[in-house]
Parts: sequence; C-alpha cells; structure tokens
Amino acid sequence: MTQEEHDQNGRTADGYASRRQYLRLTGAVGVASIAGCQDSSGGDGETATSTETATESPTATATEDSSGGLATNEDQSASADIQSTLIATWRGTDPTSSITLQWLAKGDGAQDSVPVTLSPTGADGSTSEVETGTAQFGDSEIQRHRAEPTDLQPDTEYRVQIGDTDLDPVIRTAPETLTAPITFAEGGDLGSGGETVKLHEQAAEWDPLFAFVGGDLAYADGVNTRKWLSFLDMWNENMRSGDRLIPIVAAIGDHEVAASQNKTTNDPSDAPFFNALFDNPEREQAYWAFDAGDYLSMLVLDSTQTAAVGGAQTRWLDKRLTERTDRQHLMAAKHIPAYPSAKAIHALGTDAIREHWVPLFEEYDVDIVFEHDGHAYKRTHRLRGGETDAENGIQYVGDGGWGQHLRDPKSTEERPYLKQSEGSHNVLGVTIRPDGTRSVRAVDPDGNTIDEFEQ
Repeated sequence: MTQEEHDQNGRTADGYASRRQYLRLTGAVGVASIAGCQDSSGGDGETATSTETATESPTATATEDSSGGLATNEDQSASADIQSTLIATWRGTDPTSSITLQWLAKGDGAQDSVPVTLSPTGADGSTSEVETGTAQFGDSEIQRHRAEPTDLQPDTEYRVQIGDTDLDPVIRTAPETLTAPITFAEGGDLGSGGETVKLHEQAAEWDPLFAFVGGDLAYADGVNTRKWLSFLDMWNENMRSGDRLIPIVAAIGDHEVAASQNKTTNDPSDAPFFNALFDNPEREQAYWAFDAGDYLSMLVLDSTQTAAVGGAQTRWLDKRLTERTDRQHLMAAKHIPAYPSAKAIHALGTDAIREHWVPLFEEYDVDIVFEHDGHAYKRTHRLRGGETDAENGIQYVGDGGWGQHLRDPKSTEERPYLKQSEGSHNVLGVTIRPDGTRSVRAVDPDGNTIDEFEQ
C-alpha cells in the first residue's frame, strides 16, 4: 500500500493506524469513542520471552461419545429431528435481509423439500416463503435441511412455520443502520457439558442479536455425529430469547477437523460436519467477512485448521480490511490466539499469526480481536508490536471457556502482555453503540462478572 493510499485511509505518517481519528473527523464516530479507546491503566511495556514448547491435550478418540461408548451412524440418525436440531445461522449473506434456518433429519425417505413461511410479528411487512434444500451431513446417514430466505425486512421479527410441524419459532434480522445499542454473545470451546448449558442461559438473558462462537463447537473431531447432535440439541433448547432463535455465527477450530489430520490439513474436506452447517456463499474456505449494515464488520479467520495463516488468507485479510476502514466497529475473530493465556507462547499457529496477521490488525486499527482455544479467560493490554501501547494498541480478548474443561492460565507477571487472566468458564456480552463505543462483560456460569471494560 502506498503512502498516498495510507493518507486517504486516514493514517499518519509515522505508520500508526488512525482509523478512529479518521472516523471521528468524518463524523462516523463520536468524540466519546476516541476518549474511550485509551485504557486507563498502563503497562510495564515488556514482552513475554517464554520458550515453552507447544503442548496440546490429547484428542479424544474420534468415534467415542462423552460417556465412553462408541457412536455409530445408526445410533446417531435415530435422534436427528427438527425438534431438537433446528438452529438459525448467519453464514455470509446479508443479515439485515436474510437468515439461514437449518436442521437435521434421518435420510431414509426424508422429504427433500419442506415449505417454510415467515410472517412478520408486527402489523407491517409481507410474508416470505421459501423451500428447503438438503445435503448429506458429513459421512453420516443424516440429511441437513436448509431454508434461506433473502427478501426479509431489516430489524424485523418473523414468526416461522416449517411445513406441517407445530413449531413456531421467531427469528429477527439485523438493523440496517445502528440507531440503538446492540449486544451479541461471544466465546468459544463449548462441548456439551453442564457448564455449557449454564453459560447458554446467561447469554440468552442478554437478548443478544446473535452469538459468535470462535471454534471447537461440538468437539466431534470431524467424525463424531453424535456429538454434533448433542451440541445442536443444547443450542436449540437453551440459546433462545423467549421464542426467538439466537443465530450462531461460527469460526472453525481444531476440534472441527478430523483428528487423524493433526489439525493442520489445509483441506476443508477434513471438516465435513462444520462445513455442512457453516459454509457460506463467499467461499470454499473457512475464512470470511461477517458484515452487518454499515456499522459492524467481523473478519472471521481460519487459524491453521483448514487453511494456512500466510499466503492467500493473509492477502484476503489485507484486502478485506482495506475495504472496511469506515466501519464504526471493526473486529477480527479466530480460534488460535496470538497472545495465549494458558497455552504455550509458541504453540501451533501462534508465531505465524503474530507474523502475518498482527501487523494487519495494527495497520488497520482493528478495534478488538477475539481469541479462543485456551479454555480460560484473558484480556491483554492494548498491544502494538507485542508491547503495551494504551493509546494505539490492539486488545485481544477471550481465550475460550464456554463450557469445556478449564486450564490454568499464566499470571500477568508471567506474561506481561496480559492485563487480566482467570481460570474460569466464561461467556462474553459485547455491546456496540452508534457513537462507535463498545463495552465487554465476561460472566461465569452463575452470572458473576469476571471482567468488564469499555472501549
């Protein structure tokens, strides 16, 4: 990128990104957001120098369910039905005018197409009708059914009628313009344990527009259908706000990929169940841009699971960030952390992420980066070049913990880039506002606040 292009994008001559200054000057973000970007606490400015080797807990046998028994496709298909697996997703189409409804059903004579009718719950608006399509769910005998209306009205609730079922869930589209605060839930590393249910319940209480899950959803390792059925059943039952299905937006994690491939296959075919549910029209690969109106963009990345960090994905990230410098809220999300709290500093993928992606986050002044995989909670200082920069740094938040077994994170003294670390299950509530400010609150399964901060 030339200096002239940098200047046109509102960047300063010294190389620091100044996206927030640009948005302020053009009136897209209020003065409060600029003041709120400065973290009130400083930092010791030191970078972690650990030479720990990469470690990873052993992957469970791919065909073994949570109780230790083998899960065959015959067993799995017996419990696949619309009542327990219906979910709403956003996969890459415009969330202000579309939403994806999908569920699993037995493949033995299942109806290929089911009529789906969406009727606005308010007085205004027209009814939308769409037919479903089907696809094989991984290599199982189950069919994935999908309906995706694309002619809906923004910021509108719809009652859904699916064929002749007695289900009548509600879905809601995203607003086209941000005129009031919006909250979404955020986290990763779920599984199907009891703590996962409690965190679902905490998240649902916020009435979030959607929930972002940063990888390791069902812990099925690319082959275990039964774990996906458990995951979908748990999401269907607990991730609702009243009658409304809370859409799931997902990134890929290492436990979406066939364990025999050592989690770095660079081949989407090794994540068949994930891709059956969370593919999107933009790509074959698992990285994509989630855009809501003109106010929110989240760059969803594949951190070594089925695509290399460098090369094509980094070029893609650079281009997409260039196109989104005017967003009020510009974020990135991925599974493997650049700045881990619990895992080794040089664990699989972390060095490549710091080499290829962190400079782009800094160049384009990304507001926040959500990270996972650690089974803990962390928030870094605002970082630039690995050192604390309270005014111009990028903040990395999360580290997973939405139900899966916990790890003990390192202390802030052991890893000075950490501002806070907790060995606690957690889910985040992220609120974005029209003036460009945002707040993040992390809670434990009992609803206790672990951390809370403003940007």
